[in-house]
Amino acid sequence: MMRRALERLILWLAPDHRKKWAQAMTAEMAVIENSREAVAFALGCLIACCHFRCEFNIAQTGSRVVKDRFVILTFIAGVAAGSIGLAYLLVSGAPLTKILVNGGAIVIGILLALSLRLSARATDSVVTAIALIGAFILFGTAIFGYAIEDARRWLLIGPFFIQTSLILLPLIAVCFARVQNFRTTAAVIVAAFAMAAQPDRAMAAMLFVAVAIVGTIRPNRLTVSAALFCAMTFATTLLLPDRLPAVPFVDHILWTAFDTGLWVGLMLWAGCLLVVCPIIFVPKAERTVLHYVFASCWLTLIGAAAIGAYPTPIVGYGASAIIGYFLSLIFLQPRSLGRMAGDEVRSGATEADEAMPPLRNSPPSFAI
Repeated sequence: MMRRALERLILWLAPDHRKKWAQAMTAEMAVIENSREAVAFALGCLIACCHFRCEFNIAQTGSRVVKDRFVILTFIAGVAAGSIGLAYLLVSGAPLTKILVNGGAIVIGILLALSLRLSARATDSVVTAIALIGAFILFGTAIFGYAIEDARRWLLIGPFFIQTSLILLPLIAVCFARVQNFRTTAAVIVAAFAMAAQPDRAMAAMLFVAVAIVGTIRPNRLTVSAALFCAMTFATTLLLPDRLPAVPFVDHILWTAFDTGLWVGLMLWAGCLLVVCPIIFVPKAERTVLHYVFASCWLTLIGAAAIGAYPTPIVGYGASAIIGYFLSLIFLQPRSLGRMAGDEVRSGATEADEAMPPLRNSPPSFAI
């Protein structure tokens, strides 16, 4: 009975590529007449099977870690940069509500990234649907959203003002980098039009850079057309006035942080580098359009924040950018499930004073 149990255990433990070996060992056990010798032989085979199984599990885990290392690194970088942002708000004397909002956004972003990565399947249809839904939400914000100084970029949800572009536009850019078809191209065009209508130079620039990278790496009539349209909408935002004043703890903080202390300013710049540096840990030969688009989105927003009065993502106050960062991680897994651009084109289918506006000083509401 023990011999039979050991045989079954050996066959169950052996990984698929060792099944024939395990069957040969159990067959050899069957011809050993002495039960004690057979059990000793079976125990030796069992130890070997445990060794093979451990090797197989380690190899599988290592393969997944290597395959998803960019996602893992960007997740860690987002948490680290968000923590630096919390430290900046704390030492610079920001109101407690801002610290709580940013801290809550980090928790929400982590939970979103983990739950959606486990539940959402990155099929072409899912990616396309997400891009279209996000684009029309941005379009709706441009028409019906809350306006300040002629800039209509926010939705009022409860006590919070949500800047939808910071949440959805990076995700739309990643979706377009993953799948290029007529519907994702339409989503990009709708989102670009919404950025021009709001208007929002920083987000329009981000979308243009991301789509231009896709058009450069995967040139075809869809990607090039989308890049040209994004270029026109970005140029339109440059011609329209942008009179929104700078807000403490949100705008210009990459420079004003040095007024608090040299190490505070350096800390913020280090946080910004954390957001965009994971791509350097991916070997150049393994980088895909997804890697370049994701890094370019956040690099463009950081550049815009350094130049003008635009929110500094992750390290400054603003839950929208934090949630948008983690949300855009869900489709960063390797490209194996997505279609190549050329295939889709051939088939045809296939992101503080009293005079301040209400958003900036209203006690019952928080801009995030």
